[in-house]
Amino acid sequence: MIQRSPLISGCPREVLEDLARSEGISFADLRIFLVLPSNEAVRQAVEAGAGATIISELVVARAVAEGSLRSVPIDLPKRDFAMITHRDRQANLAQMALKAHLGAKAGETVRG
Repeated sequence: MIQRSPLISGCPREVLEDLARSEGISFADLRIFLVLPSNEAVRQAVEAGAGATIISELVVARAVAEGSLRSVPIDLPKRDFAMITHRDRQANLAQMALKAHLGAKAGETVRG
């Protein structure tokens, strides 16, 4: 499936490499023809008909609901994320709340 459409990339290269590997194809066989710096630019390019992409559902929720884009579910390998902060700045209330929320979701305390 992912070999048929021209791909617009906005996600990290590792995500596409993992997807290609899981589909049993070479990364070089993916037809990536456009690499854009932001999710918004990627969404706009896909809405303009330039190709397909892998992007967060949150970025395209409105376009999918309005019918200008359609979502095709795919299984992606799980990824690890890290929350980073400036070492010399004290966390504000919003950052502390986010850390607590993420820690609760993960069932552990987030350090920092």
